[in-house]
Amino acid sequence: MANRCPSCGGTLRFDIKKQKLVCEYCESEFDPDSIAQMGGAAESQAFGQEAGQNTGNGETAGETIDGKIFTCPNCGGEVFATDLDAVEYCSYCGTFVTLESRLARLQKPSYIVPFTVTKEKCLELYGEKLKKAHFLPRDMKVEKAQNTLRSIYIPFWVYRLHFDRNATLSFKTSESWTRGNTEYTQEYTIHAKPEGTMDGIFHDASATLDDRISAQVGNFSPDALQPYNSSLMAGSYADVADVDKEVYTDDACEQGEKVLTREARSNIPAGSVHSTGALRPFSAQEDLQDCCTTEAKIAMLPVWFMTRRSGNRLCYAVVNGNTGKMFTEIPADLKKYTFVSFLLSIPLFVGMECFFTFMPKTLLIITAVMTFLILLRKWSVSRKIKRQDNRTDDKGYQKVFAGQKQEPKAGGSALSSLLALAVAAGLIYLDQPNDLPYYGGAILCIIGTFISIASMVKAHNLSCSRPIPHFFDRKKGA
Repeated sequence: MANRCPSCGGTLRFDIKKQKLVCEYCESEFDPDSIAQMGGAAESQAFGQEAGQNTGNGETAGETIDGKIFTCPNCGGEVFATDLDAVEYCSYCGTFVTLESRLARLQKPSYIVPFTVTKEKCLELYGEKLKKAHFLPRDMKVEKAQNTLRSIYIPFWVYRLHFDRNATLSFKTSESWTRGNTEYTQEYTIHAKPEGTMDGIFHDASATLDDRISAQVGNFSPDALQPYNSSLMAGSYADVADVDKEVYTDDACEQGEKVLTREARSNIPAGSVHSTGALRPFSAQEDLQDCCTTEAKIAMLPVWFMTRRSGNRLCYAVVNGNTGKMFTEIPADLKKYTFVSFLLSIPLFVGMECFFTFMPKTLLIITAVMTFLILLRKWSVSRKIKRQDNRTDDKGYQKVFAGQKQEPKAGGSALSSLLALAVAAGLIYLDQPNDLPYYGGAILCIIGTFISIASMVKAHNLSCSRPIPHFFDRKKGA
């Protein structure tokens, strides 16, 4: 595909501020549409067959494009580019390495949204996020982030929903009014016909990108979509679309039903049945699933991607390249958190000593309850980490990389806390006449609480990161 300067043959890059293609050598500027027209003949029209030819499954073969697939030798992550000779950094595993490349023919996207958020703006947004992190690790700085910042186009399925005339929304409603000393209540059923089309439901078509991230930054407007123009991708990479559109079809229909239900509910006029009463819808019965048909096309959507690697874990910062919305994973520094917690505990302890008097047994019960609540919270976070690391709720990942499992550690042992709770329960049950065992049990629970808090910080850091990915077991996707 033509990403070379017509004047000198140098490499063209898309300048976000100018919204034009700029030559790195002679600094000539070109309109992306004019370059696309010059290079249009280079785009292939078949993937073993002519565009428009039936594929045999009732669908029509779309156009394809020639691209260079870059594969990371460490994690197997794949991106493609149209006219780049080498990639020296993998955004998915945070490795500086020359990626292996091969030529390939890919399905041509239907739409694209160009970058409008510049690299400088992206770093500014990231810096603002870091300022709000009170226990920021020392090695997290904006200066380091700019070395790993990459502009990447992520493939998304853009769904269009069609609801036919048989689609029905049924609302059960009621109104109440009073006459004299008697209160009356009348129930009604209102039917709505949401016949028509709904556009702009997005789901990422990349198994590599976590659905949790794409849900945060994938809030693109349908109005921003433009017909696909490969020139807009000059200087950026793109993830490979490997998730079939059927994976998220039911989710798209469900999203559409919720939107229609909210709109229909808001359009029911208050007091429309009785002049002195207010009509209040309290439940809706949707009957739309069987009356909904979907269309889906690929759109390349802009994302700024930053990766911070710490040991065998990764933290991502992802910015929507069109709206500037950011998803950021920021861990906490354990030493800073412990130090601040210790400082805050001193005035708290002094204040409680001045204004409250606790019996030894009561003190033991309070500390035991605190230890138990923190332990419950830690277990809850541990379950969340396991689901997150295994990407249990990521339908695209589960479809393409089925069977890959991670066994994350939950950030510290709970044995000390359980031991402290067992001692506290025994002392409370035995009802000791001497105060010393209660004080000893309370001290043990306090120690267990501090250990549990430290473990919670470690668990938080695990939940704000993810294991280094391995994408070698790829199956055939979209």
